[in-house]
Amino acid sequence: MKFLFLSAILVGIISLFCCLLILKYFKLSIKYENLIIYIKKITTLVSSARYGNLCSRIDNDPDKITGELSKNLNNLLESILDRDVMINEYVENEKEETNLKEDFIASLTHDLKVPIIAQDNTFDLLLNEKFGTLTDIQKEALIKLKISNMDLKYLVEALLETYKVEHKGIIINKEKDTLINSFIKDVIAQLSSIFELHNKKIDFKTELNDNFTANIDIFLTKRVINNLILNALSYSTNSDTIDVLLKGTKESFLISIKDYGMGIEKEDIDKIFNKFYSGKSNLRQASTGLGLYLSNKIIKALGGKIEVESILNQGSTFTITLPSE
Repeated sequence: MKFLFLSAILVGIISLFCCLLILKYFKLSIKYENLIIYIKKITTLVSSARYGNLCSRIDNDPDKITGELSKNLNNLLESILDRDVMINEYVENEKEETNLKEDFIASLTHDLKVPIIAQDNTFDLLLNEKFGTLTDIQKEALIKLKISNMDLKYLVEALLETYKVEHKGIIINKEKDTLINSFIKDVIAQLSSIFELHNKKIDFKTELNDNFTANIDIFLTKRVINNLILNALSYSTNSDTIDVLLKGTKESFLISIKDYGMGIEKEDIDKIFNKFYSGKSNLRQASTGLGLYLSNKIIKALGGKIEVESILNQGSTFTITLPSE
């Protein structure tokens, strides 16, 4: 806004300058020497305003014409300064309000994790019959409760991760010569209990040899793979299997995660990585619309990309490509 106002000043000053030249040409009341002095004053004022100093003013001139022009120019600068102050105050108030909201969300989501984790541990104890034998109906009910509790945990974690990423940025710590096959197998193994609860399995295939290594941020890469596999689990309604395929070259490697679910509408594919976007309400699972948004930001920060292919009612394939170095 400030630059817009300064542009208006410059246009006005140029116009005034032309008027003064016309006045001189027709030999009106302004003397040539006074005109030169006045032009220098305007030039100094404009130069000062250009670099952000809106407090400078031009001295009142005893001459009737230049004096009136000086008064109007000073009034214009006063008006711009007042508006600049108002805009800055508005921006600061908006920032403060936004920060308060986001700090509240961060504190709330952090505090919510504690009882959610406690509930998850309690469900495990119950399912392991630490408090007594369970009937099949009781086990089935507890499994459903545990699944719902886990979904809630991932929603809360997505909110908290979004806050961290947008306020602290993405801090990358790559570990050199990570064995990629072993890394992916470990990630899948840690998700096996969740898949067992859903009576589903992961079909993992690799085209890499066991000695293939890459320099990766283990925590961030795992975060994205977990999210994509769990998404596939949620949406794979037409099969009990999620396919995970690993390929690579000397320069890069890719991980494809395929589900056999409802698929994604063509018009939605370009939107799925948008913040808070979670698809059509009649098809989506419980979601904040942040999982894919975060995954995309992380993979881009790691120098890679995420691609998606989908056929409606047949499933979707998400492919991560990451550099090996």
